Amino acid sequence: ITLCGVFLMLTSICKKLSNSGRQSLLLLLFSILFCLSNLSQTQTKRIAVVANGLNPFESISVVNLDQPDLKKAVQQDLVKLGQTPNDIQIDDNLAYVVNTNDNHIQIIDLKSETNVGQISTGSNSLPEKIALLSDQYAYVTLNGSDGVAFIDLKAKTVLQTIKVGSKPWGVAILDRKVYVTNSAAVWDGNQMNYGQSSVSVIDTQSNRVIQTIEVSINATGITTDGIDKVLVVSTGDYAQVLGYLTIINHVNNAIEKKISLKTIPGAIAVNRSQQKAYILSTTAWTITGAMVVDLAKQRVVIKANESLPAFSGGFGMVFDHQSQHFFVAVPDWSGGGQDQLRRVSSDNQAIASYAVGKGASFVAVADINGEHQIGVGPTGLHLPYLWGEIRKAW
Repeated sequence: ITLCGVFLMLTSICKKLSNSGRQSLLLLLFSILFCLSNLSQTQTKRIAVVANGLNPFESISVVNLDQPDLKKAVQQDLVKLGQTPNDIQIDDNLAYVVNTNDNHIQIIDLKSETNVGQISTGSNSLPEKIALLSDQYAYVTLNGSDGVAFIDLKAKTVLQTIKVGSKPWGVAILDRKVYVTNSAAVWDGNQMNYGQSSVSVIDTQSNRVIQTIEVSINATGITTDGIDKVLVVSTGDYAQVLGYLTIINHVNNAIEKKISLKTIPGAIAVNRSQQKAYILSTTAWTITGAMVVDLAKQRVVIKANESLPAFSGGFGMVFDHQSQHFFVAVPDWSGGGQDQLRRVSSDNQAIASYAVGKGASFVAVADINGEHQIGVGPTGLHLPYLWGEIRKAW
């Protein structure tokens, strides 16, 4: 049925209606046209939100990725953050920032650009990372209390704390399982002691740990390939033991392979379309670039000593599956203001650099609806009567 056909049909019906019926039909049509007109004007923009962690300048910078002017694209220090922001995730125009030393999750409305609340995780809980199960529930690792908080985001409360291994750090969700890296890195006041790292597997239906998988020393980073693989990055002890990537099969939670990285690894991000994991690598305590692991072949294809320079200096990074680009937060920890968000193409070329806030640490990418909800006058009282009139006219 074409729009012209619908118009002719409504014209025919309108002729047979009473005066009040015609008025109700016209009011309904006007309301529909008003809604469509407003919807057509609704703007959705692609943004990157950077958590800047240099004390005392903790804040978020928002980058409009649709704006070609790199300076105009950035809103600097838009909202003040708590102490030691260690993660950021976005859902439904809301940013959730994990402020470790303030022991809470900060909630920011990206449309109104304001704080809208916070969720306490408890004194000395030291929350680290957050994974969103839905728009209502999330899991947060608690490095200070060896637990995982199951949170109701809308009620802004912790519903349950799940006991896991020693010093939990990263968290990822695949299907109905939550995977948590337990670093077992314990500071005794003089030095760091590294115990047996592990991954706790939590069933989202029962919120119970159903399995514990031993992995290499100091397991911190964790992500998935979005299909059936869980990827665990162990950094080693920063001295004698170098890093490993452990690939876990999501179906049976078995370790498929341990890959020696021959470096101290940093953040990990996965290009799912290419099935490749990019891992930041270090030389002499400096991030020199990214090495690459082919997940299909389960082997390193770009080694640490051949690392991709477009990722150099990076701290946190994500892969945006919409644009097929990486976004890398590059901090200037000296406070000199050279912090940037770098955009890297899927063929590993740096294609843009945005100046952001001090201590650019973590980044999340999302679509934000730039308009508020549309207000439409009530038409409900007209509908029952109008439908009766149309049935008689038909």
